[in-house]
Amino acid sequence: MKKYSPNLKLKMFHQADAPLANGLTRSQLLHIDDNEFESNHGFIQWAFPTPEQSLHNFSAPILDIPDAIWLAEQESVSSFLEAMTERFLHFLSDNRYWIKAYDHNHLRISRAIQSLRILHSWELSQWFYEQVINLCGDHLSDMANAGSHWGRNVSSHHDRITGAVMGVAIGDAIGAPVEFRTRGTFAEVTSYQSGGAFDLPAGAWTDDTAMMLCLLDSLIAKSTFDASDALNRFCQWAEHGENSSTGVAVGIGQNTLRVLGDYRRTGRLEARASGTKNDGNGSLMRISPIAAFFHSDLALAREMASRQSRATHASEIAAQCCAFQVELLVRLINGEEFHSAKSRTLEKHKDTPLHRELVQDFRGMCSQEIPSTGYVLDTLRAAMWSVENSSTAESAMLLSANLGDDADTVAAVTGQIVGALYGYASIAKHLKIGLVAEREIYVKSQFVSLGAQNRLE
Repeated sequence: MKKYSPNLKLKMFHQADAPLANGLTRSQLLHIDDNEFESNHGFIQWAFPTPEQSLHNFSAPILDIPDAIWLAEQESVSSFLEAMTERFLHFLSDNRYWIKAYDHNHLRISRAIQSLRILHSWELSQWFYEQVINLCGDHLSDMANAGSHWGRNVSSHHDRITGAVMGVAIGDAIGAPVEFRTRGTFAEVTSYQSGGAFDLPAGAWTDDTAMMLCLLDSLIAKSTFDASDALNRFCQWAEHGENSSTGVAVGIGQNTLRVLGDYRRTGRLEARASGTKNDGNGSLMRISPIAAFFHSDLALAREMASRQSRATHASEIAAQCCAFQVELLVRLINGEEFHSAKSRTLEKHKDTPLHRELVQDFRGMCSQEIPSTGYVLDTLRAAMWSVENSSTAESAMLLSANLGDDADTVAAVTGQIVGALYGYASIAKHLKIGLVAEREIYVKSQFVSLGAQNRLE
């Protein structure tokens, strides 16, 4: 992944302790007294930057993705955000005059919630929100729309969206070392490890995550699915290694390679059928950003899922699997229980091979009954088996990886589901720390979530 350089002023503020926060340095912000905390209206945008333009301080930083990634990668920034959150809470606790219908501190709280979620974690943002709600006590209903606005900014939707995105990368990285290996011929996969067909370092991922990130970037840039933009980004990955974990595109499938070559030559925006690889799982493995971005509109999410599938796969079953997976993910992101979400999603596919393969209860089924090939329906079925025979995100992805064969993609598709089901906050810390470019992917997932929220407002 490429290195990101932030806005020069942001870098000076955080690394050189420059007095840019309305005359204050970063270190001074932690020690200003309550009077200045209340009356100084220009520092909060520097303490808690967001992608939104301040209506009161036009010189304040506005986060874009490179800025946000750089900030999220800096341990000193994370520590500062934690300390600044504590300072803000002390101020709010000691000065209760903000607990009324309208007060400028309501906007400050909204800004802090969003900034913490983007730059640090949903967990810290949620904790801060809970402390604020506790301070409000019985007076929350008196504070106009502040409480509902804060709640939207820290909704568990954001955590489940991040889970659906990050689950692809985690599952991919877990399964990559045993991709192409026959089940039972390798030591049990218990976490990230190096090696495999592409000799990747531990925690690195392959084409599944790279193409997912290309699609995610396209959705952020275009606010919809734009086939031409997405295909151009896929080509940049294939040709130049953009959005890869090592700087080199690895794992590109025969069908994808042919389709991208055809697009470069002809500009064709839908794949044409050729050979026997049309029904592969390449469009399914990258689908989670579609569910994330369009989770408020199920019909549109299904339409976009099918369209993005047809951009690289001339396959009706691949398009059906993508539509199924997106609806399942949307239902999970919106808080529906897994078996209910699966059953209701399958209702749209009655009398199809997809329905016949997925309608069964996979709990307790032997792994020998579960093929893990690159055929799209095999991949989806193996993912369902993994989810239904586990109780945590980590155990589900490990089950998938240990099936071997197309292990990285089966685990990535499983990761989409369990990420949306359990949320990113539930995923084991060692899987976050050990993932290549974790902060970058996390921040991008937050911008997709922000884009989805903006569609509703």
